[in-house]
Amino acid sequence: MSHVPLIRTLALGVVMPVHNEEELLGDALISLDEAFVEIRELGLDIKAAVVLDDCQDASADVVAQWERRHCNQRHLVTTVVRQCSANSVGVARGLGCATLLDEWSQMDPSRIWLATTDADSRVPRDWISAQLERHESGIDLWSGRVCVEDWSLHPSDTASTWQSEYEAEPNPIHGANLGFNAGAYVATGGFLPTRTGEDRALHQAIAAMGAVSHSDSTIRVVTSARRIARAPFGFSHALTIIANKLDLAAKCDAI
Repeated sequence: MSHVPLIRTLALGVVMPVHNEEELLGDALISLDEAFVEIRELGLDIKAAVVLDDCQDASADVVAQWERRHCNQRHLVTTVVRQCSANSVGVARGLGCATLLDEWSQMDPSRIWLATTDADSRVPRDWISAQLERHESGIDLWSGRVCVEDWSLHPSDTASTWQSEYEAEPNPIHGANLGFNAGAYVATGGFLPTRTGEDRALHQAIAAMGAVSHSDSTIRVVTSARRIARAPFGFSHALTIIANKLDLAAKCDAI
């Protein structure tokens, strides 16, 4: 994103819920740092809220190391860490957004852009800059797609089957790749405190208000293809359904 004065945006906040993600969390945070560097010349107030939700592993240690690195380097990003025991991604995302908005309580929320991602996902370097560019052009709701690099836990045909079905979807919504104007977010009441579907519900609510939206098919977040889902009926669940179908078909062919 070129270094030009921003008119609509004064602050940027990123929310990342975490539930037992010690293995993938470090790479997720590094990818965020790289996206923050991309916008370092824009003069924004930038904050990141990491919400540790019922973590029983070393996720908190990974986040603490990330915080120390920011502190030692006098990083351009202010990090805020919160904890809850809800075991609910909707609650965690909502807590992260509320935390950031409290930090900016004296600022007009319509001048704030919020983005959310996941702790098992890696955002591309232009993830934030692409959203800010759209916000400056009048967009209040932004959604992007995901991709998978490691299919090793699935049957060999899972990748091609999923890709075909996924690309046929007109506008898939993922909490791992979602952004919105904070004023619109507040007007809808925010994320629902649910264990799944909170991302689609929020997107639908903001769109129903008449917000100008944009679906980006090029800015893709790399996410995990694990078979044990953290949230019911989420992305991992969809992959598992495909994998189970392929497993069953293979067994039938072998009979």
